[in-house]
Amino acid sequence: MKITDIEVFTIRPPLAKRYRDNPARNGHEHRVAAKVTTDAGIVGYGDFDGEAPPPVETFEPLIDTDPFDYIGSDLYPSVVMAMYDIMGKYLEVPAYKLIGQKVRDGISSAAWCWGGPTDQELADDIVRAANDGYTIFKIHTSPLGDVIRWTKIIEEVAPPGFRVHYDFTGRRGRTLGGVLPIVARLERDHPIVEWIEDPFDTADIESWRELRRRTQLTVVHGGSWKLGGGHEAQLGMADAYMMYPPIGTLIATATTYSKLNLQTIFQMCGGTLAKSMAMHVACTMPTATGHSIHLDDQLDAEDDITRKRFPVHEGFSRVSEEPGLGFDVDETLLYKYRDNVPNEIAPYVGVTRFGSGRTIYSLGQPHLPKIMGQEEGTVRNYTYDRWFDDGSEEWAKTYERVGNEEWYVE
Repeated sequence: MKITDIEVFTIRPPLAKRYRDNPARNGHEHRVAAKVTTDAGIVGYGDFDGEAPPPVETFEPLIDTDPFDYIGSDLYPSVVMAMYDIMGKYLEVPAYKLIGQKVRDGISSAAWCWGGPTDQELADDIVRAANDGYTIFKIHTSPLGDVIRWTKIIEEVAPPGFRVHYDFTGRRGRTLGGVLPIVARLERDHPIVEWIEDPFDTADIESWRELRRRTQLTVVHGGSWKLGGGHEAQLGMADAYMMYPPIGTLIATATTYSKLNLQTIFQMCGGTLAKSMAMHVACTMPTATGHSIHLDDQLDAEDDITRKRFPVHEGFSRVSEEPGLGFDVDETLLYKYRDNVPNEIAPYVGVTRFGSGRTIYSLGQPHLPKIMGQEEGTVRNYTYDRWFDDGSEEWAKTYERVGNEEWYVE
């Protein structure tokens, strides 16, 4: 069997209806799809989060080669997914049989939320996730986010047993002095929170280790390996480690961490095909007992290129036993999404109201650390909302002013 053609291109499937007018979500609807065709008449597909694929000449050397040459490859993730899809279809076996011995049938799955929601948007997303069968919710913190306020909102609407994973996106310059009080308060007062991801830059090894000494919350390393992965584990930076493509490296690292009895959390962002690939790998890894995180729940099922999503029951999804990745692709949608243009975001003014009565007006989402000189997440007693164009003279004047000044206080 030989590869005869490879197509790799950006697609822009529409976000779920609940997000389409939401500036905090728009801009994240792009993915990179791959379609690999063989002389055996078998076609494989993959999709992965990304805005632009590598140049087409990157994949030209793959023509006339065997898909089985790319077991454990670090090629672009959607292309490697397509190879496993082909191999499984050719052998009439699920993709996990090409990776290792299956050790579990189901994989824990978390819902996802990007940072920057209003209070009502966050509450609505928690209810949505719970209704969809999820029991874990991952949310990125943001330069305007107060995780204490967010946690209280979540607690008001979440069902019993629901849990929260906060990604602190540590590359934004957090310090131990800023993080410790937040984590201590979450641990003391809000048991719904169980995971803290990337509390610091991954170069700040001692702060990671000190936080672990002081908290019982699970500290998660987000997978940005400055030392290659193995040294981070040896240094004891985290309690759980996130696995992220490239796929060959992911398989090797997850296998190593299993030997070290370190829990892994799989994050392979994309649609149903990406989630399926992650589950095929995770089901063969003894310590891949953390939740898997994807972007498939950001689309309505009928808008995925497979027109399907994995059902989630009590927080887990079952690994597909169908050949390959286990899903057919609607090529009509695939090529339709290739021709989609980015969704335009309506102009708005960010409105941050403080308990003192003061209000910060900003051009879009405010960056409170930059504005106020405090570390992210340490500001309290405020609410955030978006003021869209309502046709009023007041909105027009405010929008013009923030356009000139970026932000101002009244």
